[in-house]
Amino acid sequence: MVEYFALNKILKQGVTYSAPNDEFLIIEAIGTNATTDAYLKIDGNDTGKIISDIAPLHKTSSNKLGPLDISKLPYIVPPQKRFTVEGASGTKFRVIGKIGKLSVGEAVPSGILARFDEQRSRYITYISGSKTVGTDVVWGADVEYEVLSLTPKTTEKYMLNRFAGATITGGSFSEGDFAIRFYLDGRPLDNLAKDVAPYGIDVLNMPKTPTSTTEELLFTLEDTPIEVLGDQTLTVKAVNVSGSNKSPNTGSSWAIAFVAVVEYARIR
Repeated sequence: MVEYFALNKILKQGVTYSAPNDEFLIIEAIGTNATTDAYLKIDGNDTGKIISDIAPLHKTSSNKLGPLDISKLPYIVPPQKRFTVEGASGTKFRVIGKIGKLSVGEAVPSGILARFDEQRSRYITYISGSKTVGTDVVWGADVEYEVLSLTPKTTEKYMLNRFAGATITGGSFSEGDFAIRFYLDGRPLDNLAKDVAPYGIDVLNMPKTPTSTTEELLFTLEDTPIEVLGDQTLTVKAVNVSGSNKSPNTGSSWAIAFVAVVEYARIR
């Protein structure tokens, strides 16, 4: 019978690791210090890319997210398989989960091997986008700016059903001034008339990096997932819902950034 032990390690870019003959890894949460894409390569296959914004090494007051929970789609390292951290020089990668220890003659459970076979084409990763309006450009009332456009290939699917966050910088603003809207093939996924309520999700309710001094409650699409199938287009826009023009600080520009954790699947 498989015996399990705790897995909670820091791996480093540039090192090749290998599972022993009688052990396998089940990686259920991951984190990194990298500000550019970092990911695990397992048995020569890439897994989902992450960055420290959405999957930091540690959960702290300056980033309440902590390591990214991937337990729904864990990464498996079977016995004798090699794995590496891919990313910029100095990248660290935290792996949390279980180490399975096999008895003599025992095989890795079939369900775990099945996940190993699919993890190259189905995993948790992120999408992101940004927009700079322009130096000293006024953001007009009701004006929307596109921050991200995503059109999966015919054989791909993205599911937004986890954390999503945004930031707007360049000037002072308050709750009720700016919001984020989601569109699928041009159809807005929120109220259609601004007389009902302001459009979208208030940007201060969905911080890209939740902290103890901004907003500790994470915005998530878990209960209202957005499925983006092959050849559909997801568009994310920022809109001025304040009812008046908003000027950036002198010599500055309104800058918008958006990020969301997603489940990715490639149909083979």
